[in-house]
Amino acid sequence: MDRILIRSDFASRHEYRLLSVDDAWVRQFQEHVYPDPSTDHSVVSRKRARTSSPPSTTARDGGVSVAFVMKGGEQLCLHDARSTRSVRRVEYSNSMLLAVRRLNRAGRTAMRESRGRGVDGCNADDTVTASAAPPRPASSVRQYTDDVVVASLNRMFDSHVACPQANVSAVLGKSYLTIEELEGTAAPSEKGYTFAQLARAFRSSPVELANLLQSMGAVVHRGHVRLLHPSLAHESLAAVLTFLDAVEPCDASWSAVRDHLCPSVYPEVVLRSLEAVYGAPRGIGETTTDDRCVTLLGMPALLNLPRVLVGLAGSVFDAHHDVAHRTLSTSEVACGLPMETFVKAWMDAIPSSLFGVAGIPLRGAPGAQKTLMEKLRGYVVVESLSAGGAGGSVQGTAWWLPKEALSNDFAARLRALFELRPQRWDQMELKEYLGVLIPPDQSFEHVIVRYAREYRIPGQPVQYAPLA
Repeated sequence: MDRILIRSDFASRHEYRLLSVDDAWVRQFQEHVYPDPSTDHSVVSRKRARTSSPPSTTARDGGVSVAFVMKGGEQLCLHDARSTRSVRRVEYSNSMLLAVRRLNRAGRTAMRESRGRGVDGCNADDTVTASAAPPRPASSVRQYTDDVVVASLNRMFDSHVACPQANVSAVLGKSYLTIEELEGTAAPSEKGYTFAQLARAFRSSPVELANLLQSMGAVVHRGHVRLLHPSLAHESLAAVLTFLDAVEPCDASWSAVRDHLCPSVYPEVVLRSLEAVYGAPRGIGETTTDDRCVTLLGMPALLNLPRVLVGLAGSVFDAHHDVAHRTLSTSEVACGLPMETFVKAWMDAIPSSLFGVAGIPLRGAPGAQKTLMEKLRGYVVVESLSAGGAGGSVQGTAWWLPKEALSNDFAARLRALFELRPQRWDQMELKEYLGVLIPPDQSFEHVIVRYAREYRIPGQPVQYAPLA
């Protein structure tokens, strides 16, 4: 950032909170005057002519080039077009004055005189000759300058690099897009948000928000950003997996899926959304134990398998008739199933051709259940009653609680997790839920100990329990 721009109406807009600023930026501070729309045009021209800023920073069509945008009430964030920073208040007992050094009347007079003395004369060839010793710059003479206060700071803030807040699904989940709306057999919902409204409301930069919405499979319907209804997403995912499992590997592609299912079964936008969520990243391969990379073919090459496993787990909780619901004190609702019931239904939903591929163990392999459940960290909470059953199985309750649906407040999210499962949590389990809330310049281990009791037992993973 080369400069800080302050709008003429900043005080009335409550955007006057200031951050700690690097000295290099302070040295480059410049004053810019942006005319009021009612200002006379001739005055505007003179003001613009006096500014020394490059064209990119001048007012265009009455607007102002904005370097950073600050949002929030009690908890602030700051972002430019591509990155997000968290803001915290720093309390001081005294005010701080920000001043700049400007030429006074004597300094301006001396400056004009020094410019006049800069040319000693011209020779016969009209060649300009300069004096051997240039005059001392007036700006460096103390009596020629005054320190002028340009701001009084009594509310000071510090900022840190932050991850964008990713609870968009909780808001968009209030108005899911159904198949009836897409086909026009139901009245369109009046609820929803445009992208501009989401960008203003959410605590992230527009680029980060756009990437997040794309990864979630969000679509724009009638001008509003919407998410597919979970039942529609799960049903169409099952149809896609069924087709890919049956087709020859050489013929498998998302284009073939669309040709087969559109438009007779699903609108194309549904499958485009699924591809954004469950499609494999480019260049995916399987790394072997001897560090060789094996290129996957067919269905495994087309899918983001960890996301597919999570999606299939969500479909079990969405459709099973034995699901129990539990509302937490933080207002989140967890869906629960007996562990044995969930694992059987989930593994039955996984296509048989995916077992033994890309880290998915064979169904009957020792410890297969434990390995598979580790892939649901951040989405399924296991409230265990006993362990050590056949094949390393765990007895208890599986709770569906996606991390995207939880509060973005660190303490509130941790409180919800401990309420759902008051037992000790392994460090890796909590990291999956809380890691996104940790600023990149801080470590999880240093933050979590402020909110939870740490247990370190030799030979076991680090565990955490509630403080109380």
